[in-house]
Amino acid sequence: MRWITQDLPGEVARELFAARDAGAGEQQQTVILARALGHAYFREWGRRAHGLHVAFSDVEFADFSIG
Repeated sequence: MRWITQDLPGEVARELFAARDAGAGEQQQTVILARALGHAYFREWGRRAHGLHVAFSDVEFADFSIG
């Protein structure tokens, strides 16, 4: 299990809300979140792990806030 605490840019929240409002399902929204977490957390905004594919699966708990 991996606990991730990561700030993501507002563009990600806008993309998630737009997808939800357009009728995107959970799987589509998960892809958006995986891409954002991959870029921010695993690749450190392009500084490492180039080409790494991130799958956001088997999630037991997620907590989001907008600040």
